[in-house]
Amino acid sequence: MEKAIKNKRDAIAQHLMLDYSEVEDYRYHYGHTTQPVYAIDDAYYCATKTSPAKHRYDMEFNWVEIADEFLNKNGYKIYKSK
Repeated sequence: MEKAIKNKRDAIAQHLMLDYSEVEDYRYHYGHTTQPVYAIDDAYYCATKTSPAKHRYDMEFNWVEIADEFLNKNGYKIYKSK
């Protein structure tokens, strides 16, 4: 059963079918990006209602939007970068 999406972390967890609390362990360097980014299985993930995260320093993400009907109807977009 799909749970209510409360925040960006929950959107990532829902998309990857992970426990919400577990996803926080994968948070990419806090403060280094304009939005929360999670490093999971050799990929970076970002959930947003606007544009994907940008790195504040020198790293570039090559974001690709992933279709997720449930998250899209709740106002979120999921992006993945390798």
